Amino acid sequence: MDNFVTRQLKAYEMLRKKNINKALIGDPCSINYLTGINIIPYERFYGMVLDAESKTCTMINPSVDTGCMKGRVPEVVYLDSDGPKESIIKVVGDCDVLAVETTYFSMAIGNILNSLECKVVDIGDVIAKLRMYKDDYEIEQLQIAANIVDEAIAYVSDKIKPGMTEKELLLMLYSFMAKKPGVITDEFIILVQGGVNSADPHGVAGDYAFKEGDIVLLDFCAYYNYYWSDITRCLFVGSVGNPKLEEIYDIVLGANLAAIEMVKPGVKAKDIDKAARDYITNAGYGEFFLHRTGHGLGLSVHEEAYITSVNDLVLEEGMVFTIEPGIYLKGIGGVRIEDDILVTKDGHHIFTKSSKNLKDNIIKL
Repeated sequence: MDNFVTRQLKAYEMLRKKNINKALIGDPCSINYLTGINIIPYERFYGMVLDAESKTCTMINPSVDTGCMKGRVPEVVYLDSDGPKESIIKVVGDCDVLAVETTYFSMAIGNILNSLECKVVDIGDVIAKLRMYKDDYEIEQLQIAANIVDEAIAYVSDKIKPGMTEKELLLMLYSFMAKKPGVITDEFIILVQGGVNSADPHGVAGDYAFKEGDIVLLDFCAYYNYYWSDITRCLFVGSVGNPKLEEIYDIVLGANLAAIEMVKPGVKAKDIDKAARDYITNAGYGEFFLHRTGHGLGLSVHEEAYITSVNDLVLEEGMVFTIEPGIYLKGIGGVRIEDDILVTKDGHHIFTKSSKNLKDNIIKL
């Protein structure tokens, strides 16, 4: 039995426990998780119906993409001129309760579903819960993706010079990773911020040219075989130009290590967040830690489990997420240090291996 059949069977079981007859999913990551097939919907409707009673699933897709499921699950296709309504009615058929990814589908599809003679409910976290637990295959892909971002940092770290722009460094990272077999190049997230720009947690790489003493914040992903890694490291051009940056670097690193040390089965997600947040708060910078401590990784770059101050989720073996505390000081700069973490049977495994030692991250000129 392959991984995808096993995942489908688990989905049917979870639906039955919730007294749900059928489910309609459309999120490409959810479909990929259950079938191994990656789809790109653009504006067209794609939906996979899971039948919990018969333990079957059927894909509804446009005729332009006939055969997209490669024989793994049956397809019902519709013409653009007809639209998907009749195909949805045909596949859903008679059922008492239809669970739907309501946060994914448009109101137009919602109107079709509400016209069916069944109770429509939100599928909630059924698929998200399944995706939280990574199997051996997924862990292997995640480790390879992490290896790629580590290699990318090693590649660019001795090439950053005064006068190089954020955009030029972004392109260098992109080009290096694009040459790696299995890397998908159309969905990269690469953030490069130099100097005071690093104080913006979600800035955009631009024309800023690095100067000696600048901090260069790199937050980027490798998208390998549909699985994501995500890393943040802070490099310094020649030296640490502002002693305040050295101070907050040491604090953020301490918070990163304190949170990672907490990771093991039985610990709550919010306690991981608290470990990082308390460390930074006790150092006097709590108000400058502007975001959650981490997010899940897998087929999506942001998914369950979220490491937040309010998440009571109890960690279990197989969960994967980032730990990325940060401090951001306007007019000075920001520091964020991010690693990808797997919860193991007895503790944790760190996928990302790039050094976090400050001295190792000062670029020699």
